Amino acid sequence: MTTNDSALYTGLDGEVDGGVFGNEKIDEHTDELLKEQKKLMQELTPQLEGIITMLENERADVIEGIADFIDNSLSGKDVDNSEIRAAARYRKYIDNLKTKFALQLRETKK
Repeated sequence: MTTNDSALYTGLDGEVDGGVFGNEKIDEHTDELLKEQKKLMQELTPQLEGIITMLENERADVIEGIADFIDNSLSGKDVDNSEIRAAARYRKYIDNLKTKFALQLRETKK
């Protein structure tokens, strides 16, 4: 026994230009906007990657500065904890910026 699917038959055979209901065809304005957005994403992706690299370099410089400060302070009597805390907070700030840009880069690649 075979299934009768005549209720599902639309009366159209083969491909129809513009879709069955005529709403699948993208108008020129929308097509231009999509092309512009794609072009913009292609331009922004390398810039975001460059920003992430810049933030990684800045983070490395901050960590090196913290290490140098600690090494130089060990010989002296005074160790200024506020400078160490400030540098650590700056490093965390750089990490947060890097995370935000990395997430944005992931969104642009989708």
